[in-house]
Amino acid sequence: MNREAMLNFLKNEARGLAVMLGPNCETIVHDMTRPGHPILAIYNGTVTGREIGSTVDIFGDIGDYDPTLYSNKDYVNQLVLSRDGRMLKSSTFNVVGDDFHFALGINIDITGLARAQQTLSELTATSGELQQTLMQDARSQLEELLRECISAVGKEPEQMKKTDRMRIIRMLYKRRAFTYQKAVAIVAERLSVSRYTVYKYMHELEKAESAGSVLPD
Repeated sequence: MNREAMLNFLKNEARGLAVMLGPNCETIVHDMTRPGHPILAIYNGTVTGREIGSTVDIFGDIGDYDPTLYSNKDYVNQLVLSRDGRMLKSSTFNVVGDDFHFALGINIDITGLARAQQTLSELTATSGELQQTLMQDARSQLEELLRECISAVGKEPEQMKKTDRMRIIRMLYKRRAFTYQKAVAIVAERLSVSRYTVYKYMHELEKAESAGSVLPD
């Protein structure tokens, strides 16, 4: 394909991309054989404020880099922070033939999308998962009740007798502590007994209460 045919092809490609991706997408065809890589065609040029013939780069002027780098390599999906504070996604593709060297540039202004993404991130952020938080709070409340009951008995669990443990379980039962999830397992662990023992003590207390013989608090 000769120079004119390739240039027309790239212009059509650039025009089609600009139409398809909308006004925030700027597409450009550069002449890479001339100093400053002048623009031969541009669509949606309001994205960077350039026009045909311009040699101003995407940064707003001649940037602090070797401009020949663009001639040697394609740069795909790169972030550009413009001097006026906007964010662009930029890609540049080289097209080289016997009598031409063009570059197709695609620049999409994502400033609004980036702000929307940040807003969505802030709106969807949470401080915790409610069920897990409730379970943690319930465990904390149960452990606080246990500390109060153990303090009332006046002995550490390893020094307690059966009557001491049953007194604690009765106090917990009256305070509806066993409505907490996994309460039996937590109480059993704290009192250094099995869960079976806790259930057994609860059953004995229920029988004693139904018979009118209640252990003191």
